[in-house]
Amino acid sequence: MIHELRIYKLHKGKQAAFVREFRKAKSFMAKYGITFVGAWESDRPDEFTWIRAFKDEKARDKAIELYYASPEWLKIVGTLRPMIQRRTVRVMKSLKLPGSKL
Repeated sequence: MIHELRIYKLHKGKQAAFVREFRKAKSFMAKYGITFVGAWESDRPDEFTWIRAFKDEKARDKAIELYYASPEWLKIVGTLRPMIQRRTVRVMKSLKLPGSKL
């Protein structure tokens, strides 16, 4: 399983608008092979953190290609992306540790 930790620093005062638009983006992720894990606000102002998952690297590549070329994404990207000041992405592979459910 591949997970992506995605941390967005939003432009000041854009968090509520971003969350509204993000809900639209989330609504069609599964259709293109992206598993939405969860989203969080942090103790830092204007920061939005979320995690998405994929079966493996090949599935990730395919899902990302399909998602970002989709008519749904192309309809909202012009509103969503300008609210993001900086994006940090970490691609993470699950570790099998004793006692872990991973």
